[in-house]
Amino acid sequence: AQVADNWDIVFPTSESGPAQEHFLEGVTYMHLHMFEDAEEHFREAQRLSPDFVMAYWGEALNQHRTIWNIHNHDVALEILERLGDTPEARAAKAPTARERAYLTAVELLFGSGTQRQREVAYSAAMFALSERYSEDIESAAWFALSLMRINAPGKTRQQTRSLMAGTSLSVLARNPRHPGANRYLIQSTDDPENTDLGIVAVNNLKMVETDAAEALHIPSHFHIQHGMWIEAAEANMRAFDSSMRWVDEKGWSLEDLNAHNYGHLLQFANYAYLQAGLLSEASEIRERVRSDYFASGMAPEIEAPFADVHARWVLDLEQWEEAEPLAAMAREYSINDPGLWLAIGIAAVQMDNTELAVEAMERLDGQSANPSAQSTIAARQVDGLLHLGMGHTEIALGILKDAVELNWEQPGLLIGSPPRPVKPVVEVYGEALLEAGQAEQALAIFQRGLTRYRERTNLLLGAARAAEQLGRRDLSERYYSLLAESWSDAEDGHPFVDEVRN
Repeated sequence: AQVADNWDIVFPTSESGPAQEHFLEGVTYMHLHMFEDAEEHFREAQRLSPDFVMAYWGEALNQHRTIWNIHNHDVALEILERLGDTPEARAAKAPTARERAYLTAVELLFGSGTQRQREVAYSAAMFALSERYSEDIESAAWFALSLMRINAPGKTRQQTRSLMAGTSLSVLARNPRHPGANRYLIQSTDDPENTDLGIVAVNNLKMVETDAAEALHIPSHFHIQHGMWIEAAEANMRAFDSSMRWVDEKGWSLEDLNAHNYGHLLQFANYAYLQAGLLSEASEIRERVRSDYFASGMAPEIEAPFADVHARWVLDLEQWEEAEPLAAMAREYSINDPGLWLAIGIAAVQMDNTELAVEAMERLDGQSANPSAQSTIAARQVDGLLHLGMGHTEIALGILKDAVELNWEQPGLLIGSPPRPVKPVVEVYGEALLEAGQAEQALAIFQRGLTRYRERTNLLLGAARAAEQLGRRDLSERYYSLLAESWSDAEDGHPFVDEVRN
């Protein structure tokens, strides 16, 4: 079991020999989110040992891809029915109580009730299994993953995430190389308050030689939260290259790609390159995504990164003149992505194109009735800036302040960075305060923003400018020096580099 051995996966079953080897490979590939490979190995294990209960358990669980929010209920049931017609018939084939407990847990996951009810029942079963068989490291790893999208009974969301992190750490204490637990630790601490715990997994993963795209990518969640732009960009480009090799090996086309083996990686790399001031690299990604979007027949999975890379280019670099061309493109291809229309709206305000700004605001406002949805917050950003441009300063600042507070209460938008909305509303509010001559309040807002988006260069620039206006030279120089560090390799054509270097 070559891949399993590389990650020190230990998962004894009643089976042995080649069938067990394939089972271990399947389990490892599941942790690595290489689900197609996992399925091949579970199927081969079943071919070698037709009543190998755990091989069917693995193939069924492989249809519950919880981090990616994919749950193929009917497919999983068909897999289980190949083992036996009923849960009772299947349970009778389990040679040990432990393997029967694993099977029972997955029966709950794909049984009756709503998906949420089934996930909670499955998680409770995995907790019981991990308590009863405390020497079984895999039961703890799968219990940790089961907490990804639920609240454990009697616990808040944050308490559940803390339990997921703690359980992952307990697995890593026994196997620091574990591909699942390292990922689950980073995922459960991927927010501004808890991210520092993720360093354990980041350091563990450095020990492992791998070309698995998701294992190469996952440390960049930590890097982005810490403003480690070059590390984030390089990790995602390595992951992307590996992912594309894997895609070629499978014989897939652009239309077959999912968000995780394509867009997610390029969106992270693009954001990191922009923040590092490496515009040529960001531009290459933008052109690649643009080319692939049209070559794929405008595949929905490529539309999101297509919109994202264009929006961030405009907003992070203040390329306001791109408002009208972007809007024309969005209309032509019926793209309603909130990030893209936020970029169009803000750029239109800056170009004094009120008609286009209002169109952007209306498109954003129409996407959700939820006042704290990303699109609704984005609409408030454009609305506030429109009022500011018309001289309605008090109204503008009130709109933006309310939007900041609504957004601040949505910690889910801080998990799985880069920022959403693509330009943080706290940043827009700070810039509006600065434009309104309220530098003291602006500085406080930029500083507040930096507790959420650590080292984000646009926030650092705002804080430096506000401190400069207040005559707080030492503080201003501290922010400019942090920017100089982030932009140490920035290209000369970058719009803000001269200000920082001077």
